Amino acid sequence: MKVGFAVPPGVAPAWDAAVIRDGEILHASRGGDAGAATVGAPVAGAPVLFDVASLTKVVATGTLAALLVKEGRVGLDAPAVDWLPRFRGGGKERVTVRQLLAHSSGLPWWRPWFERAAADPVAGQAFLPPDLRPGDLRDAFARGREILEEALWEEPLEAPPGTRALYGDPAFLALGFLVEQAGGAPLDRLFADRVAGPLGLEDTFFTGQGRTCAPTERCPHRGEVNRGAVNDDNAWAMGGVAGNAGLFSTAADVARLGQEWQDALSGRGRILDEAVARGFARRDATPGSERALGWDTPAATGSSIGSRLGRGPLGAIGHLGYTGCSLWIDRDRGLSCALLTNHVHPDGRRPAEILALRLAFHDAAAEATG
Repeated sequence: MKVGFAVPPGVAPAWDAAVIRDGEILHASRGGDAGAATVGAPVAGAPVLFDVASLTKVVATGTLAALLVKEGRVGLDAPAVDWLPRFRGGGKERVTVRQLLAHSSGLPWWRPWFERAAADPVAGQAFLPPDLRPGDLRDAFARGREILEEALWEEPLEAPPGTRALYGDPAFLALGFLVEQAGGAPLDRLFADRVAGPLGLEDTFFTGQGRTCAPTERCPHRGEVNRGAVNDDNAWAMGGVAGNAGLFSTAADVARLGQEWQDALSGRGRILDEAVARGFARRDATPGSERALGWDTPAATGSSIGSRLGRGPLGAIGHLGYTGCSLWIDRDRGLSCALLTNHVHPDGRRPAEILALRLAFHDAAAEATG
């Protein structure tokens, strides 16, 4: 099947697209200058990987949370402090797991906590220019994680839990720590063992090192163009493994993850439970919210899913990534549509341009599938 869309010059140096229905890849295409502007030792036959940014929130952290809910190891309406003893004070002890997933915890949308890590004599080694960094950054990343955790514990709420919906990263940083505590292992290992392995996501990792990766932004904090290392600076301070960002993947793998959610919603999931998936896909009750648990849902106007997908009675769930990536799942058509780009390379995001590309891709997918 041919999805007839084009990437206009200047919107993204490289891109990768996939549309899946019932496990069948209906469309797969990639293009641009990825092959000429990548880093890492190429693996024979392996595709270029993209930093999927905040798609990490649903592909990894949200999916792992759903598995832990299925197993009874996490309760959606239990307070997060049950797993995060230092997540308290100023009302934080009332924040539930559900509110972290729904972006209704009252935490801020973002904080530049990486600046604290960059100023630390140990963690700051990861923010030195590449030619001045030590070859082994494990101590720097371990200290960076300590600093970000401490910052999260200290951060006050901006609103009482459950009273507003505000999309942001701190809630999913907290959720990543919570998943690790409940799951009994680091986030990257949990993802590899519990999600990527069972679903056959062979090209999805919490690092791009050792693989050919599309570059992202020119980063003044690190003195380099980010290549094979997570674009998000807070995640970088922690070694590239965080609840909000860090995954590298391909469009086919991201669409396959979407297919698993699609199947679970129909009672055919391989790892996900139908009742849990339906709960995660239901729009949250927080006043003014257009989000489900982890997932976004199409806005009444201006949604990146376009003008045709997600308009049936079951609707759609999806998510965007800052680097220029997206995943949308049309529940009525049974489509899982993934578009990955390195739109931010080299000098940052241009919202109108990437929105126009997303609209064109999703409308073309709708056209091609009738």
